[in-house]
Amino acid sequence: MMIAPEFVGKRLEPVVLRVPRERVVAFARVIGEVGAVHWDVEAARAAGYPDVVLPPTMLFGLELEVRGEELLVEMGLDPLRVLHAEQSFTYHRSVHAGEELRFESVVADVYRRMGGRLEFVVQETAVYRGGEHLVDLRQVLVIEDEETV
Repeated sequence: MMIAPEFVGKRLEPVVLRVPRERVVAFARVIGEVGAVHWDVEAARAAGYPDVVLPPTMLFGLELEVRGEELLVEMGLDPLRVLHAEQSFTYHRSVHAGEELRFESVVADVYRRMGGRLEFVVQETAVYRGGEHLVDLRQVLVIEDEETV
């Protein structure tokens, strides 16, 4: 299956969410985060933050949770044939529990490799707090073309 090139530049509906402190603390503990600013509100405040700081990879999970398979379904892709190939984060500011975050995503690129057998979808997301740009997320998904297998 070839993904239509018109998906490049497609903007997804923005998503707004607020992250409860309990979720941040639980995530930090599960991944073994040792920095107290991620799970101890007093340590975070002593370090000058308004609340616990989200561990860097938490935003990716939050976006996946609220968007689910929306983009894949719209592209006509079988989510069971999609692999998560890459992710990156560029932080401009720290993100804290209790803040209202806005995720604005775009399909930045679609391309093929290995003689067309693998197709890649690049999604870029900017995360905002109010009008303040906090983080840029980038993920690359890979799909094996079932017609070339």
